[in-house]
Formats: sequence, C-alpha cells, structure tokens
Amino acid sequence: VTLDKIPRLDTTNSSVDIDLIGIAKNNKNNNETRSAAVAFMSYNTMENLLKPDFFNTSNDTIKTMMSTVISATLPKTTNTKLTKPVNFTLKHIREFDPNGSLSCVYWNISEWIVDGCSVLKTNSSYTVCSCVHLSTFALIMQTSRPSEVREHL
Repeated sequence: VTLDKIPRLDTTNSSVDIDLIGIAKNNKNNNETRSAAVAFMSYNTMENLLKPDFFNTSNDTIKTMMSTVISATLPKTTNTKLTKPVNFTLKHIREFDPNGSLSCVYWNISEWIVDGCSVLKTNSSYTVCSCVHLSTFALIMQTSRPSEVREHL
C-alpha cells in the first residue's frame, strides 16, 4: 500500500501510530522502490512472566502491570532509526488508581526500564506512551504502600 498519512495498527488492548512513510524513505534497498514493514504484537498473558517487580525503582512502592505487553519491530529494515517517536495507546487492564504514578516501560534483557519512553496523556481507561525506539513495551503503575493503621486509644 502507498500511504499518505501515518497508519494506526490496532490489537484488542492497544494500538500504535508509526511513521512508516519516513522509515521507508530511509530504507535503502538496492535502488528498488523504498518500502517498510512493521510487525506489531500484543501478548495476552506475558505480563504474568515479565512481572512489574522487574521494574527497578529506588522508592519502596507497589508496582502493578496496567497493560498487556506489546512489541513492535521493523523487519527487513536496514536503517531502524525512527524518524518520529512512536505513540502507543495502551488500554488499562486493571482499575486505575488516580494517586498512582504511571510509567511507560520497555523490556531490556532482564528488566523494565523507561529510557526514551514517556507518558503523553492518560485517563482512567487508556494511556498514550511515546517512545523514540521500538522494543517490547508495557505500562506499569506505582502506588505507595499503605501506611500501617494505628489503633486509637
């Protein structure tokens, strides 16, 4: 397909907006027509394996996985540098705590990290993450641990 605008790819709980036009222009392929492809996947129960505990933060908080785990790659692309940040819309799979702190994270070998990703906007149902690279992504919420209830004398 020839595109005239940035396409949106959808799965049940997520979507991605990626500048395939700009990526195709950068994809040199032996003087052939420049093209690009994106593979976008959503893993239904992967959040049970790549747990939020693998998100190493210094503060003592309760971490909750707020989205399914998704993945985006550019197969057969020589120059995988993105021309524009990629925006992911992630549906919340658990109830959103308005006092919680949301982080858009990506999987790096053995842990979730935030480098190059940020929260663009959020509401009680969805969060839009913007990332400057492709990887495997998720949304993690941190909430403070409840303070111990003191008995009144």
